[in-house]
Amino acid sequence: MMKTLLAFIAAVAIFLVIGCSSQENTPNVKNEERQRMDLYISVMKGAFQEENGGNGFVAVKLDTLIGLSDQAQEEVLKELTILSPNIDSFEDTRNDKTKFELDANGRLNRSIDGTLLWVEVEEYSESKAIITGVSWFGSSGAVFPKYEATFENGTWKLKLISMAVS
Repeated sequence: MMKTLLAFIAAVAIFLVIGCSSQENTPNVKNEERQRMDLYISVMKGAFQEENGGNGFVAVKLDTLIGLSDQAQEEVLKELTILSPNIDSFEDTRNDKTKFELDANGRLNRSIDGTLLWVEVEEYSESKAIITGVSWFGSSGAVFPKYEATFENGTWKLKLISMAVS
């Protein structure tokens, strides 16, 4: 009886250790969603590093983050604070005249010491993607690095396949 009880306790302990170590850092975000988040974050960071309009603020077009819940989108914003402590969605900042200058027709002309980021997904599977990151800072200032991304050993590896500059 004692051996059975000890075996049961050991099995429960092993289950708890394995179960806890396999959980994501972000509660309620599924593995597939976490994988997409990691891809989008890597691509936007890459575009920002290529060129940017400053880090006074970073705005992200959340509507381009295909396949992510609202909670996952918020987590993307949190993880991009490495680029700027002032990060928000573009939807919340588009009319902020301290962040964006508009032309005579009310269209965005340029950012003011900040950068607008988004992604354009061309192809996506769980192990491969063709994706463009956009770092926009003005009508005549933006970079569009296009990547072939492969998911290997739990991380996305980005290979730059083309670069457009405005």
